[in-house]
Amino acid sequence: MPQVVEFPPIGNDQRGALAALVRVAKETPPKGESFKELRSRLRSAKLWNREQPIPILRFLGVSGSAITPSAFMVALAAAASDEDQTTAVLDRLWYLNPVLAKTIVDLISQRAYHKDEIYKHLNSAAYDYKLLSRPALEVWIQIALVCGLLRPLGVAVASGPRFERYSTLAAALDLEDYVSEDKPEPDPIVPIVLDDDATAAAPTEVVAGDTSIPVAASAAPSGSPLPAPLRHLNPEGVPTPRNRERPVPLSRFASGFADDVLAETTARIGAWWSELNLNPATYQPSDFGLDSEQWVEGADEVLYRIAVAAALAFRLDRDRAGVIASYTALDKANVLADLYQGTVPETLPSQVDARALMLASLAARRCAEVPELAASLDGRASAADVFASLDAALGRGLFKTELFWILDMLARLGVIRYDDLADFTVTPHRIVRDTLFRLGFVETPYATDATALVGAARAARKAVPTDPSDEILTLFALAAGCAYDCTHRKSCDFPCRERLE
Repeated sequence: MPQVVEFPPIGNDQRGALAALVRVAKETPPKGESFKELRSRLRSAKLWNREQPIPILRFLGVSGSAITPSAFMVALAAAASDEDQTTAVLDRLWYLNPVLAKTIVDLISQRAYHKDEIYKHLNSAAYDYKLLSRPALEVWIQIALVCGLLRPLGVAVASGPRFERYSTLAAALDLEDYVSEDKPEPDPIVPIVLDDDATAAAPTEVVAGDTSIPVAASAAPSGSPLPAPLRHLNPEGVPTPRNRERPVPLSRFASGFADDVLAETTARIGAWWSELNLNPATYQPSDFGLDSEQWVEGADEVLYRIAVAAALAFRLDRDRAGVIASYTALDKANVLADLYQGTVPETLPSQVDARALMLASLAARRCAEVPELAASLDGRASAADVFASLDAALGRGLFKTELFWILDMLARLGVIRYDDLADFTVTPHRIVRDTLFRLGFVETPYATDATALVGAARAARKAVPTDPSDEILTLFALAAGCAYDCTHRKSCDFPCRERLE
């Protein structure tokens, strides 16, 4: 049995995700299916995370391009009651890391524990086993709560209605014997699968003297660990930022990441980036046929078109070339103009993608609800006020991190200028927040609301003052091999939470 330290967040929405997991198991054909078919159903169930596909595949116990239901999936599909379902999930949780489960169960057997107390124990000399990250512990506890192993008791957690079974298992498990015989299981294989409707880009011709950030030559695989707007980044051939200077002593950040420590990290990343001499390949307004003159003539339509571009860039699941091609097809067919005017397009050429049309329609509807939104932005006192206005108008379940991308487009057009604008033009993708968390610039990688996203964007700007901060941080993480449970923690010279564990 393994000591797994990453788990899918199937306990974070009060049983909704758990029910979805059961449904996926029941719908998986006994004779098996392709990886693409399973991934499609996981997406529909909102269980697929393209940035972190391994936790859900490992939890299900499947791997490779041909998916055969695992013993766990068969047991979950055969479960006839909620009791059977939660028992199957808890048994799986136990199997994936009995050392962690026994330790937590033993603690809770004594008294109720706060989550931070549990992690403090795991991060102490008393727990000499594979350590998980604090966010991963939160996910584990949420699964245990929703399945009844634990129950909330104020700000602490206590034993739940299904605790006795696992208390018995914990008492029977000898950790020393288990660890001596433990053999980690290999990570699931995540096939590279191109969507049927993906627009393949022509192979990139390498030109002498080209100093742009390495770009993938074909359509980005949907199984990529990167969000769609960042899939052009490729660390291949990029030198690692590690092992360039003396390691920062643990004593300097063991009690927290002081400003001088963070400043040193900023300087080290900046020195690495400047030596690369790479030109970013970020989206530009011109990619979507937009310029500042159009803003003067029709600001609201320009803002609407930027909103459409954002929806395609983040939600279409295509690479940069595919997004621009889809936008251009909508524009040339006058679909964008018709949607903005609130009229039904007379014709829909075959090159207009149905998903792109749906996303454009959603953006058009939301923009139509706030007429003269663009004009109202001119009277704002700061970029923070502009962001708040865009969040109130275009947020509400439609846009989140896309709002920062939209502000970046407006800044590149030169139509808004504020002293604090730089704090709102960095897109706080999850991989960016994870990197900031590990480097000590934020206290948590989670961002459930606009305020937390703004804090992450500001932290990204502090970590990397140079544009594009989000892409530089992402390429830094890829080139350095940054990850939770990092394999470089013993040799890395950067101050990082992973080195403290």
